[in-house]
Amino acid sequence: MSKTRDIWKGLVAIEGIDGSGTTTLLNSLRESLTGRNIRFGAEPTNGSIGGVIRDALSGRNVLTPKTLALLFAADRREHIYGADGIRESLDSGYIYITDRYLFSSLAYQTLSVDWNWVDRLNFEYPLPSHMIYLKIPVEQALERISARDGKDIFETAELQHRVVESYMRSIEKYWNSGIKFLEIDYLKTPKEACATVLNFISELRSPRMP
Repeated sequence: MSKTRDIWKGLVAIEGIDGSGTTTLLNSLRESLTGRNIRFGAEPTNGSIGGVIRDALSGRNVLTPKTLALLFAADRREHIYGADGIRESLDSGYIYITDRYLFSSLAYQTLSVDWNWVDRLNFEYPLPSHMIYLKIPVEQALERISARDGKDIFETAELQHRVVESYMRSIEKYWNSGIKFLEIDYLKTPKEACATVLNFISELRSPRMP
């Protein structure tokens, strides 16, 4: 990992294994920051590439691991540089909070593909200035998602334990990159987690923001 990677101030990424509550946290932040100078996104995106990815994750379309990693990288490019995307939002003075970003690729795609290859594939993309990792035991996370309709290809105990290890490896690799990291324990309520994140990103918000 190179220390020359660009860090984009105001780009905030929420990360964690399936069932950790990344989407719940994003929605809580959205409700708390309604009307503020903040935009929200997620990966995979709702674009055409994101649709192909979701089909692959559901098992409806079987792809090789490297193909899936390439699709995530392509979808991320659209997320960053597409209309109303990360670059445009930050240039317009917005904070941008995304449910999953680079570290999801480093955690998930590296289960079957070399970590360094995935890292190089995403090398030209900016790092977030703030990254939140939601920590939760795998068994607790799987219990949370057990009621969902359908499961994606990564939602097994064996794979999720490996995803946790990949997240820890990736965070360690980037620990001295300049990213500010925050770990939130699953025992916090959604309201508590939201308040913790609001405090964590308070330096990014104007004095008029809560």
